[in-house]
Amino acid sequence: MRGTNAGGSGCWQNAGGTNATETLMRAVQAALQSHPAKPDHADAIGRCMEACFACAGACMTCADACLSERQIEELIACIRIDLDCAAICTATGSVVARAKAGASRQVLEGQLAVCIAACAACGDECHRHAAMHDHCRVCAEACGACIAACNDMLVALRQVV
Repeated sequence: MRGTNAGGSGCWQNAGGTNATETLMRAVQAALQSHPAKPDHADAIGRCMEACFACAGACMTCADACLSERQIEELIACIRIDLDCAAICTATGSVVARAKAGASRQVLEGQLAVCIAACAACGDECHRHAAMHDHCRVCAEACGACIAACNDMLVALRQVV
């Protein structure tokens, strides 16, 4: 998708003015509403998927930006945790997408817990560099949003009998 950064806000928009996040959420919500199993917690699933995939993208971009910094040696731990977090968030978003399609509740809860731990570690590491590298600040924020969405998903799962 080709887009423009709306005024440097970090919000990418397509030619119609809709940002990519809104487009993703509409697609996810439409798919969840048409799901034959009618998920009880479709909103939590959608928000969690969005946050996981957004965090994965922020982490991959942060790792790549770190590789372009002049003092890369100081960012090696950040790069490694960014890449780990991106992989875990991608896997978590995929597992959450199957939350109502016969997925094991135990596996789903375990994956959410792993994602929360990875995002906490990545967010902490990126926060250490945030004052000097804006990409680390953005990544830390995405990690925080992903933690919140994963926690909300856990709460929603525990409310369903």
